Amino acid sequence: MSKDDKVKDRELKDFGIIYLSGVIEDEASETVCKEIIEYNISGKVDHIQMIINSSGGSCPAGFAMIDIMEWSQLPIYTTGIGMIASMGLLVFMTGTKGRRVITPRTSLLSHRYSDISLGNHSQLLAGRKEQDLEHTRIVNHYLRYSEIDSKEKLEEYLLRDVDTWLTPEEAIQFGIADVIEPLNPQINGERR
Repeated sequence: MSKDDKVKDRELKDFGIIYLSGVIEDEASETVCKEIIEYNISGKVDHIQMIINSSGGSCPAGFAMIDIMEWSQLPIYTTGIGMIASMGLLVFMTGTKGRRVITPRTSLLSHRYSDISLGNHSQLLAGRKEQDLEHTRIVNHYLRYSEIDSKEKLEEYLLRDVDTWLTPEEAIQFGIADVIEPLNPQINGERR
């Protein structure tokens, strides 16, 4: 990491900003969890601002972040930019209600849990239990953090058999986001 990158990271930390970008995997999850814990201990900020641009990834890694977000004594405001998809969307939804912001060009994707399994018959049966548990965790998370009030409606609108791409307006309608942030275009260096 260059000296300039270290300065930029320190500046983000001074303002309580966490930037989650790319695939959600163990290393990214560990970094985000540690940052949330550090902000809670430091007492230097009154809230955390998490900016998310993620195509999703590992359910265990994502749910580890979600568990720490729910544990946090500091409110966590989430902002979705670029793409918030799959597990990235679940992490985004966990933000403080009323403070889950998306930009007008954000792509949002909701879909059913998917997995690839290998092994002998006994291993496949054992793995199936974890797959069922992951699906249940995802359903319960949507029911807790959206305006959809039943598993049946959830499977009809957001967890269908095909990928469900949402407009920012649909995300507001389903209660998985709260605000669409208006953009301030800059033309020739001036805001318009």
